[in-house]
Amino acid sequence: MLSAVKLNNFTFKTWTGAFCPKSIHKAMGDSSGEVLVMGFNSFADVDYSEEITGAGLCLRRLSEFSEIMNGTVYCGVKTRILDIKHIGVAVCHKGRVVDVADRASNLFGDAYGTSPRIKVFTSKMGKVGVLVDTDCLLESNWQKTVPHADVMLCVNRGSSVTAQEEVRLYSQAYKIPYLYVDDQGVEWRGD
Repeated sequence: MLSAVKLNNFTFKTWTGAFCPKSIHKAMGDSSGEVLVMGFNSFADVDYSEEITGAGLCLRRLSEFSEIMNGTVYCGVKTRILDIKHIGVAVCHKGRVVDVADRASNLFGDAYGTSPRIKVFTSKMGKVGVLVDTDCLLESNWQKTVPHADVMLCVNRGSSVTAQEEVRLYSQAYKIPYLYVDDQGVEWRGD
């Protein structure tokens, strides 16, 4: 299912199902230069070792799709390299993998590791602060990110009413638009 969201200078399209390029492209229509956000339903685990050697197809398929749509794709992914697992958001832009923003806060002590920092991505339309999974629950993450972002993108694994409420609260408190995407759907607030 495809939804469209306008926040500041950004037009985000969101897809909450499995990654199916033909279906997404058909639903997007003329998608040139837009931003597509997908939740964690898109892929199974992404093995970095396979991706690096060319045996894995997930990140390559995402980057190829970003080239076809001539825009940017943010996609929730569960990754692993050797025995280390992470929860992240892969960012692909016009045919190349830009980065993977891994979750920095493991509040519930699950099997996934953390990264040392929250990431902000810059484009012609503005700056997108990315909070992955439980990162959106901590005010300290919002305090660090908001001064450097024009909009906040929160991609949460699963579905959580608590996470939606926290994102709403922090967005209002810090007066910044947000797009929240989880496995069930999307929510947003603009200016």
